[in-house]
Amino acid sequence: MNAIETKGKKTINIDFAPMVDLGFLLITFFIFTTELSKPKAFKLSVPDDSVIKNETPEKSTITLIMKENGVIDYYEGFEEKPLKKGTVELYSKPSLRDHLMDKRKRIIRQLGNDSNYTVLIQPSTLTSYKEIVDVLDEMQITAIKKYVLLEDKAAKK
Repeated sequence: MNAIETKGKKTINIDFAPMVDLGFLLITFFIFTTELSKPKAFKLSVPDDSVIKNETPEKSTITLIMKENGVIDYYEGFEEKPLKKGTVELYSKPSLRDHLMDKRKRIIRQLGNDSNYTVLIQPSTLTSYKEIVDVLDEMQITAIKKYVLLEDKAAKK
């Protein structure tokens, strides 16, 4: 005893192949037309190949020797006879940014402008990649136009 009689009615067969084709066409359309997020990177100024001899005054130079865990030793002036030595930490107060801004103020007071302000950055083998990027970010934040990333002297030996 069937409650619904199906005598004389035709069964409907639905072919899903065209619908699957349409689905794949839509997926490929959206993949090709959407724009993926572009990587965000800061601009790194690289000198051109021409040789320009431009010596930085001793008072306008600071060298940052990066240790591990955000500890940075620095010396102002040249390595042979530094004008001032010290240690700052990247992530605590007074921070590296405070020290760089203070150095800029002293250069402007002594020389009248900061066009020759140069920062030499020397990471060690113990320095993490994140710390190097954070120091390079500080160069952008403090608008230091001249900075150089040096090799670790201990790694050369």
